[in-house]
Amino acid sequence: MKGTTTSTRRATCATALALAMLTAAALAAQTNEQFDKTLPFLAGWSAQVSSPDGQDRGNCGGRVGDYGEKLTNCSMPVDQLPLNSRGEAWLKFMDIRQSPTYNECVPISLPSLATEDSAISATPGRIIITNLNLTRTVWMNGLGPRPVAGELFQHGYSTGRFDGTDLVIETTNFAFDPDGMDDHLHMASSVRKKVTERHRLIDDDTMRVIITVEDPTFLTRPFTYAVLKTRRQGGGGAPQWRECVPDVSRREVEYAYPGNKYPDGK
Repeated sequence: MKGTTTSTRRATCATALALAMLTAAALAAQTNEQFDKTLPFLAGWSAQVSSPDGQDRGNCGGRVGDYGEKLTNCSMPVDQLPLNSRGEAWLKFMDIRQSPTYNECVPISLPSLATEDSAISATPGRIIITNLNLTRTVWMNGLGPRPVAGELFQHGYSTGRFDGTDLVIETTNFAFDPDGMDDHLHMASSVRKKVTERHRLIDDDTMRVIITVEDPTFLTRPFTYAVLKTRRQGGGGAPQWRECVPDVSRREVEYAYPGNKYPDGK
């Protein structure tokens, strides 16, 4: 009986060791495949939206601000944005003094972030994207912790995969954001928002980012548009100093911006 028990234990240990070796081999293969597919994307990428002859990443669709000024520099083609009646009602209600981006130094969210300059790095099981002063983690191939229902994040929860040679990133679990669709338009996004970014290399130095936004709360249908980015020589983004103080931002809006939709309150 003792010999039988010992043999069983040895067999169990051998099986566990074989499974561990197979798992390690599978993880190594997955890591190697991820490295090979990710390598061409590892760079600093410029959308060139601020240079004099740079890309027109979108338009504000002729929309006007609180004192009738024509809005500019929206991060998507607003003239094609399929807002539903609730979305149109939101724009009538919203004003710049409610904007968390302008008044409270809240960073912009997706999809606006996807049209900014970016730097893409990677580690096994993760891709790291830095836009402006924000770094977000993209969990690849189902790895990483999964948020529970109702767990929300300012910049969402991102998962990634490769579709052929395209890097596809899906982001969900967003918190409600008054500027979440576009901070220049001041169009909100809801907790039902889903943003899909398809990064497609056109050549070694040019990448098209195809963005699809879904938000049944404010949109009649999913909305897709694209932005081009070019590889930045030397990698990474341009070094810069960024700082925002909410009290200063609120005072600047209060005293410098001439529009005031709701004069009985600040």
